[in-house]
Amino acid sequence: MADYITRQTNGFPYGINWSKNPESILDTELVQAENCEYNYEDGSLQTVPGVTIKLDTGQSVDTLFYDNRHEVFYFSSGANLYVTADMAAYTLIGTLTGTKKPVYCMFGNICIVASGGLLQDISGGSTLQTISGSLANNDFVTTRVGRVLSYTTGSDQLSYSAIGDYTSWTNIASDTSSAQFVNIGYKDPGNIIAVDFLSKAIMIYKEGGRAYKVTGEPQDSNYAVDPVSQTAFCNSSRCTVSVDDKSYYLGSAGFMSFTTTNAYGDIVPFEEGININAWIAQNIDSNCELWHVVNKKQIWLKTQNDNRIYLYHYIPRYSDGRGAFTVRTFSANIHAVCCVDKNVYVAYGNKIGTLDNSVDTDDNNQIQTIIKGANRLASKHSILVMNRLLVSYNIIQGYGNIQCGKKIKQLIFPTNSSYIYGNTATIYGNTNYIYADAYTRSYKVGGGSNKNVQLQIIVQKGAINLRELSYQYLEV
Repeated sequence: MADYITRQTNGFPYGINWSKNPESILDTELVQAENCEYNYEDGSLQTVPGVTIKLDTGQSVDTLFYDNRHEVFYFSSGANLYVTADMAAYTLIGTLTGTKKPVYCMFGNICIVASGGLLQDISGGSTLQTISGSLANNDFVTTRVGRVLSYTTGSDQLSYSAIGDYTSWTNIASDTSSAQFVNIGYKDPGNIIAVDFLSKAIMIYKEGGRAYKVTGEPQDSNYAVDPVSQTAFCNSSRCTVSVDDKSYYLGSAGFMSFTTTNAYGDIVPFEEGININAWIAQNIDSNCELWHVVNKKQIWLKTQNDNRIYLYHYIPRYSDGRGAFTVRTFSANIHAVCCVDKNVYVAYGNKIGTLDNSVDTDDNNQIQTIIKGANRLASKHSILVMNRLLVSYNIIQGYGNIQCGKKIKQLIFPTNSSYIYGNTATIYGNTNYIYADAYTRSYKVGGGSNKNVQLQIIVQKGAINLRELSYQYLEV
């Protein structure tokens, strides 16, 4: 008697894998994971939250930054810089000194801005001033151990302000606490591309794939600059983020990282995006960016000038420490992402919105979730699907379908109903089920003869959390 074979997806914990053909990937990997993400608390795959618009400026919102000391947001549009405290009204606070997309950092209760010209500071959450003593060109700014760090992408010089004084950029040879500078990889063929942090070291990414680590502080005797790689291709200052013991970067070779180690050299490279890097290498341009979405344990990858974002869930899922990828397509081009407590704000198009678990729309555009697994070909004559099982927990009421081989079944995704007692809604004309269960369980016996079988779930409306998906078949 022939044995049934069970294909168990375990909820597809490993995300998309485009490094192999759909017939070769694991049952637990995906061909398509559109508009879904992993819940970092329990690891389950679910529909992404919707987006509720907070502010429509009528002009492109290019950057977004939250000043936690004054509880206000700064955003730029072209050369203009604005402030808003309530996402209802906003005020122009001045003009940027440079023409590049601004970078922000906090130094105590002062926000410092670099846009390619002189540095600027925002005091009191409302007053923009130019730092006349700063370097002439500043493309990037950050802080470290009481100093402000700056560089321009046309140079290999990393500049440090005086300790405790972001307005002082003049070096005094006899005073180690004064402003300092160092040429990173002096005379090598390339200028600084990006700066990031890795444990106690500063990571410097340069043109041509060269990367260096800077350890110690300029006033210390152990201050050192050491090369760590000649294949670290990082596209820009916006293409690197630091998370715990890793420095992630995005470039022409894909999505990579450096991590600390106890072995010789103490820093090693790692290919985080091995499952999608071949795709990234063919679909990347100068608009690429990375954002760390802290409260979701995600890194968002924008590879080109479109509305698609690759969500990297960095909590390890593979045995080698890699996380999993899914994809999200927004209704407009993402320009910036900003996390404030449990809220995630996105600047896209002319608007600023916030991720909202209570809606299944993106700026009133319906979100559609597509989950598609591996394709299994018949090794004999055909595959007889004996049964298949889907269990979902439904976050927002909706509908969709499931396909297994040639068979497609329409599904309803109900959510928990309110109790009748104390409910003031009119029963007549109400389309909600009374005492509806928030779970959908779809069990199908028999699926006919198939040349190939590929599981696919489409949520056309609503939001679900995938709990179980499997099928049994017999080859004949």
